Amino acid sequence: MGPTTMDSNARLSELLHSRALATAPRRLLLDLAGGTVVTAAALWLRPKGWMALVSAGLCFALYGLWAFSERYLAADDWTSSARVRLGMRIVHMAASGMGLVALVSLLFSLLGLTLGTWIS
Repeated sequence: MGPTTMDSNARLSELLHSRALATAPRRLLLDLAGGTVVTAAALWLRPKGWMALVSAGLCFALYGLWAFSERYLAADDWTSSARVRLGMRIVHMAASGMGLVALVSLLFSLLGLTLGTWIS
């Protein structure tokens, strides 16, 4: 299966891998930079619902970082040193773990905004 065709029973990891390979590097850079800017602005300005903005920005930024490392590791570039490949694997795992935490944080912060003080 190519990076643009997906089986309807594909797992989330397969879907994200396929999307990372099919997305243009400029788009991934936009995800990384845009998510970083949104996160920094939300942390600095602290508007109502700032935690949801921070979490959403981190989701985009960490997806961009993860996708860059996914593309690098999938390229099978054997000219890079073992240390560089190990570093990219560490970036890959760290971005995926922190991205999952950011997603859970986004869901809980949106739930908190939705419920507000209704349960108090």
